[in-house]
Amino acid sequence: MTAVKDNPRPLLLRIATPLGLDLEVGAADGHIVSSRFVRRSRKRLGASDPLLLEAERQLKRYFKGSLERFTLPLHFEGTPFECDVWRCVAQLRFGEFASYADVARAVGRPLAHRGVARAMGRTSLALFVPAHRIVGADGKPRGLSPKGTRAWLIRFEREKTSSRMAGDEKIRRTRTSANPSPSRRARTAR
Repeated sequence: MTAVKDNPRPLLLRIATPLGLDLEVGAADGHIVSSRFVRRSRKRLGASDPLLLEAERQLKRYFKGSLERFTLPLHFEGTPFECDVWRCVAQLRFGEFASYADVARAVGRPLAHRGVARAMGRTSLALFVPAHRIVGADGKPRGLSPKGTRAWLIRFEREKTSSRMAGDEKIRRTRTSANPSPSRRARTAR
């Protein structure tokens, strides 16, 4: 857990997202201390803090599908267990999903899957601690509205990941056909 001196008032930046919501990000003492989805507003919050500008740059890359993992210094404020869970979940890559039980095992508390679910609901770092990537043991999302933010983020990451994998497969097929095997070259030379 990182130390933030005397909880100073964070600088805030609102960043527009494709969800139709803004992500309001707070920074203090060189750490991201908060982030939450809020209704889009005409009133723009815009701090010129270098860390917040880096957060905005990484968010833009995330929504293009080109950011594998956020690399921002995060401040976690919660119980030691919650902080362990949030650190673990923050390490998941774009499009990588894990079950509550997987996270519980990863933090050394294999029977604490309900505690993991509770921690995911309590995180103050929306998207930077990607709670949407934590799903049930069957791979299905739990406790979300089909029109909610988590559902949108899951669909977004799954679509980007599947289109990226399809593109990789297309590249592999192109490379294979462009460089025929020695036996194929021999047949075509005849």
